[in-house]
Amino acid sequence: MKKTLLLLTFLGSTMADAQLIVTPNPFSVNSGIVTVTYGSSGNYSLYDPQSNPNLYLYTGLETDGNAATWDYRDTWSDLSSQTPLTWNATANAYVASLNIGGRGYTQEATNTFMTLPVGTNVNNWYFIIRNAAGTSQSGDLQGTNYGFTPSLSTSSFEGNAIKFNVVNNAIVTDAQGKITIEIYSLLGQKVWHLDTENYNSLLEIPLQLNQKGIYIATLKNNDTTKSVKFTY
Repeated sequence: MKKTLLLLTFLGSTMADAQLIVTPNPFSVNSGIVTVTYGSSGNYSLYDPQSNPNLYLYTGLETDGNAATWDYRDTWSDLSSQTPLTWNATANAYVASLNIGGRGYTQEATNTFMTLPVGTNVNNWYFIIRNAAGTSQSGDLQGTNYGFTPSLSTSSFEGNAIKFNVVNNAIVTDAQGKITIEIYSLLGQKVWHLDTENYNSLLEIPLQLNQKGIYIATLKNNDTTKSVKFTY
């Protein structure tokens, strides 16, 4: 279903910044994990959470120059495709973390779940704050109002000459030298991290994750980034 954008012309950038903060700032589709903090100033005029401790971010990317639709988006009826925005007592605010460029989306044109292809020009990131039932929501919020900068996607599940895969619950790679491996849930939450080095023909690293499910493994080696989706 195509998602039509709403214009929040009644909200100035100063009010928006006071209510909702994205870090790092500025950020792009290639910034890795970003954190969304909502309501730390006590201002909830973007969306009234009604004391609900569990909210969600419904997100999308505009890539074709048409600001009226989201070309890669979450599925409104599937909460598992969306990012939890939950009350954090320490921050005294609602907090969410996600990897905008490294997570899966439904492509609008084909209605296919996929990751963002390398080299995709992302003009804007959009998001909606909503409750779990979908009975209340904010207007459509534009990432460029909160520090998002248009950029080409540099991460991909395909390409790059190095071998990188997950086989029998173990990471297998022939990448040489210093290596960083991170594993994310489909919601963009980092669940595993390893910094290591490899000077053999093949490196095999057993995985021990807390839950069964579908994950995204990302390897960084010199100037190369490669990701694979796998089932654990």
